[in-house]
Amino acid sequence: MVRDSLIIETEAQIAHPLLRRVFAYWQARAAAKGGLPSRADIDPVELADLLPGALPALSLIEVTRDASGGAERLRYRVVGSLHVEIMGRDATGEMIDLGSAEDDAASAAIATGRPVHAMRRFSPANGRSLSFEALVCPLARDGRHVDMLLSVVAPRYQPEDLPAARVNRFARAALETMRRR
Repeated sequence: MVRDSLIIETEAQIAHPLLRRVFAYWQARAAAKGGLPSRADIDPVELADLLPGALPALSLIEVTRDASGGAERLRYRVVGSLHVEIMGRDATGEMIDLGSAEDDAASAAIATGRPVHAMRRFSPANGRSLSFEALVCPLARDGRHVDMLLSVVAPRYQPEDLPAARVNRFARAALETMRRR
């Protein structure tokens, strides 16, 4: 499901306009804080105003740590409807172990404290191979130790490419909003 991940240093490294704007938003929060922004620095209402149609593409993922303080697992705290569409289910509250094939971008963002861009592929029930871009931005309460991730996805497919049962009204509306841009 995963292709190469790229650690992002500048906006010019990102082609998709929504991902570029979310990166710029994250970067502005980081500059204002003088370190990694925290979850409290990310305002969903402000994001919705600045980036109309972005909320369905956003998810927040908590980084849980073991007794020694090492990153161990990820917990989906808020899952946007486009993430639901891609995963085929609402994963809110679910946990995955770090080191699984689907978390390379998350692992890199946690390790480096930098946003990571990834191209991903998935195969829905109709057997087609579809792709999307993802940007994973690290967040840290203390400005240094990543404890949450802001993830945004940008589909490179159309609603008609998905099996009818997987396209819910929220994802269809989100894809339509993104298509009008």
